[in-house]
This record gives sequence, C-alpha cells and structure tokens, in this order.
Amino acid sequence: MLERFDIRSLDAYAWVFDLVSADDEVREAAVRRHRTLLWRQDRSRPTGTLADPVAAFAAFADERAERTGDELRRLEPFALLCLQWQERFPADWRRVQPRWPRVSWPIYGFIRHGASPPVRAALEDLLLDAVHRPRRHRSDGRYHDLARHLDSPALRERLRAAAGAPDRAARLHAGYVLWCVEHPRESMTDRSWRRWRRTHGVPITHPRPGPELAALPAAEAAAELAGLGPRELAEVFEALEPAPAARIAAAMGDDPVVPAAIAAMALRPAAWMFNAMPQPLAARLLAAMPPDLAAVRFPRPKHDQVLLLMSAEDATARLSLMPPLQASYQLQYRPADVAARFLTAMDPDAAALALAALHRGWGPVRILDALPPDAAAGLLARMPPQDRDRVCWTAETERFEAAARAAVDAAGPPVT
Repeated sequence: MLERFDIRSLDAYAWVFDLVSADDEVREAAVRRHRTLLWRQDRSRPTGTLADPVAAFAAFADERAERTGDELRRLEPFALLCLQWQERFPADWRRVQPRWPRVSWPIYGFIRHGASPPVRAALEDLLLDAVHRPRRHRSDGRYHDLARHLDSPALRERLRAAAGAPDRAARLHAGYVLWCVEHPRESMTDRSWRRWRRTHGVPITHPRPGPELAALPAAEAAAELAGLGPRELAEVFEALEPAPAARIAAAMGDDPVVPAAIAAMALRPAAWMFNAMPQPLAARLLAAMPPDLAAVRFPRPKHDQVLLLMSAEDATARLSLMPPLQASYQLQYRPADVAARFLTAMDPDAAALALAALHRGWGPVRILDALPPDAAAGLLARMPPQDRDRVCWTAETERFEAAARAAVDAAGPPVT
C-alpha cells in the first residue's frame, strides 16, 4: 500500500522551487537532487521530490482521502511550479522524464479542484505560452482540457488575439483552442485537431477542396499538384489526412519538391505522414531532407526499418541531431550490436545522452557490453554524473544477478 503524503511535511519541499531558478548552478543542483531521489526511492513511499505534493494535489496519493480547501490552496503553488518548470526549462524537464511528475497531474488537479484567482491568472499565462510555441508532445493537449475549465470572456479575447498572430503555427493552435472552448461538446483528440485544421484552420481550395483531392486516385491528385512550390505543397499535405497525403507523395515519384515540402510542414503532421508511408519511401524522403529537419520529423519507433534502409552516414547524421529521448526510442528495441554500431558512429556527446535516456527495451547494459571497452568508457565519461551513476548501478546489478543465476544453474538441482 502506498504511504500517504503528509501535508505537515510540506516545508521540507521548499527546495523544489529552485527547479525554476534563474541561477543556472542553483537550478542544476536542484535537477540533480530531483533525479537522484527519484531513481533511488521505493515508489511505495513519498520520494521527497516535487512529485509528492503534485500527486497529493491531483489526489493520486490516496484516492480515498479528500483534501480540505486549505490543504488544496497550500498545494497549488507546487502544482503550478510543475507546469512552469515544464514550460520554462523543457531541457531540464526532459532529463527527468519519463519519470515523475507527469505534466498531466497538475492539470487534472486544477480541473478537479479549480484554482484560486492568482493561480488562475498564472494558468492562463501558461496556456497562452503553450499556444504560442510549437507543440512539444502529446501532453500539450492537456492544456486544451484546462482551457475549457478556465473559460472566461477575458481568456477568449486573449485567444482571439493570439489567433491573429503573425506566426502561422501559433495562429492555428490558438484558433483550435478557442474553437474547443466555444464548442465544449466536441472531442479533443489528434483526429479532431486534424479535422478542424482541414475544415477551419487551413482549408485548401486549390487545386480543389481537400476531401475531393483525397478521393482522387493518387496519380491524378499528383498530376494536379505538379508545379506547386514546397510551401504550397506543404499546406496541401498538412490539410489532408496522413494516408492520402502519403499516397500522393508516393505517386509524385522522385520530384525534389516532395522532401522540401515535408521539411516545410509542421512537425506532427510530417511525422504522421511518414507513419502512413511504406518504410522504403519514408527512408528515401528523410535522406533527401536536411538532417536537422529530418531528425525531428521521424516516424514513431515501430517503423524500425527506416534507419536501416538509409545509408549509415545518413542514419547517424539524423540520429545525432535528434533530442536524446527521441534517439533512445529509435535504439531501444534494436539488437544490442546494431544499437552499438549506431552509437559508435554518432556524435559522441549525442550518443552518450541517447544512451543515458534509454530506460526501456533492452536497456543500456546490453548495448554497453556490445561496445568496445574504450568506447563504452568514453560514453559513460560523457554522461551527466547522475546518469552515469544510474547506468553503472544498473549494469552492476544486472551482471551480479546474471552471475548468480549462472552459479545456481551450474550447481544443478538441490540434493534431496
């Protein structure tokens, strides 16, 4: 049974506000302390990190116990801090993820319990900040849920102003959130976002409306789109569902405008489009794009042949430019020798961070064993100290357990 968080211990958590300190050294020390406490703690007990008050606010610590209004107001600053940390210092946040706390926790807590006026104002600011930046990950959609609970004439006016912003991505994002607020019965999913985008955000009318273009045979649609520039073709691809967009791209053959158009697309629509393609086509188009633009548009890791269908040079160039967590997703379920080969060819600093972020699949230990000893030592030396400690501790534990199992097997069955 989980040990319930004691709100009387809240003063001991004052240090977590250093996670958003403007002083780099203070913030780095807080992030390191947070990570160390998380991976060494028994999860049945409070961890001593920001996760404890945030989980208590969201009522995950003990579903049977309802917090009083005074307790909720005391926990609110910690829930708000969790969102501010993710928004202001996303690189530090990613170093802690995929561990606690999760960004959805405080949002669900505010949806469930409401917010006091000062915190509500700060939440509106965070919502507008999220609208004005590119969507980072799926959890950004939680802000859409929160927007409906923060709904007010002032918020709608701010969203209308954001919907007229010069930046196209911010304009579309703000328009969609405003539509969600004004239509509370509509679902808020990736599919509804794409539907809204096709019908309200950027409805295409040239060379014909999107539904008509998608219904054409791929070769006919490709012929109608011939002659469009990368920016115009990107708008058409973004306005279509991923599957018909992928079919039309395949029908356009080796036209160099296709990879240029996908490179000009927003990140998520481009990744969805690659997910809908045959892997050889995805590999060819990603190889034809600039490495930095291709790296952040890769399809999800289940398309595990895309990297292998590219040349070693193209694959490692794109892996080296991926965010560490995304690169770890591309490596996590590959055979250890294949992952080791990629890491050896990558930029050493990028390889070290990708290996440190590898928490799933086969984990970092088998890959380290498949590397030459000097290469493994070099990657460990380049890791942040807390990651190096965790990886070394995990490796020692796994090797000890393997040796113990081998000794038991060698000894044979017990004598009766």
